Amino acid sequence: MARLNTLLFLIVVALSVVALIDCLLTDRSRLRAFPRGAWVVLVLLCPIAGPIAWFRAGRATSAADVHVTPAPRGPIGPDDDPEFVRMLAESIRNR
Repeated sequence: MARLNTLLFLIVVALSVVALIDCLLTDRSRLRAFPRGAWVVLVLLCPIAGPIAWFRAGRATSAADVHVTPAPRGPIGPDDDPEFVRMLAESIRNR
């Protein structure tokens, strides 16, 4: 019985360590549901439910789950706007 308890304890510790390392190394854009600090606390305080929750709901596993900031739609600066560059070139030629 002692061997079984030791084995179960080592499995729980290993699961918690792997979940904690994975949580700390996961990119911020792939976190879901809670911020990183909350996940770390959950994994440390709930050694069985915390890692299971992290692997099931804490990180995005597919590209559809990742929150991506959309690219700006218009030109960022005046030199990125082709119409402005064309108008500027014409005004320099007309001097």
